[in-house]
Amino acid sequence: MINIKRYREWLIELKESINKASEDARIEGIAIAVHEGHMLRKLRDRRGVVLCAKYPDAKTTGNVDNHSADNDILLFLLEKVPSGQHDDEEELTHYARLQELVDALLQQLLEADTLCQDGEPGETFNVEWEYDIFGGWNGLSVSFKLKTE
Repeated sequence: MINIKRYREWLIELKESINKASEDARIEGIAIAVHEGHMLRKLRDRRGVVLCAKYPDAKTTGNVDNHSADNDILLFLLEKVPSGQHDDEEELTHYARLQELVDALLQQLLEADTLCQDGEPGETFNVEWEYDIFGGWNGLSVSFKLKTE
C-alpha cells in the first residue's frame, strides 16, 4: 500500500512539473480525499484548477516473502464552473485548456522517475470527461493501477 504522506508529496511534485510543462493553464492546488463527500468539503471554497486525488485503495497479493500491491489511483483535474455560465464555445475552450493539463499529466505519469513509491503503472490509463461533480466542478479524471512491491 502506498504511504499517503509520500503520496501527497508526489502530488505536489506532479503539480509543479505539470505547471512547468503547461503554457496557458496552471494548477492552483491539490486536494486529497477518502470519498466524494469528503472531497465536497475540501473543495468548498477553492478557486482555480485543482489536482484532486482519492486516497489509493490497494489489493495485495503474495506471501510474506514475496508480495506486491495493485494500487488504484484516481486523479482529477477540475475547475469550478457554475452551471449555465458558459455558452458552447466557452465551454469547449474551458475543457480544451484542462485537456492541455491532462496531456501534461499523462506525460509525467509515463516517465518512470515521476512515480511515487517507485511503483510501475499498468499499461492502461483511463481518461474521462467530468461535468458537475463535487458540487459544480468540471474537468477530466485519470485512473490507473500502480504496482508496488
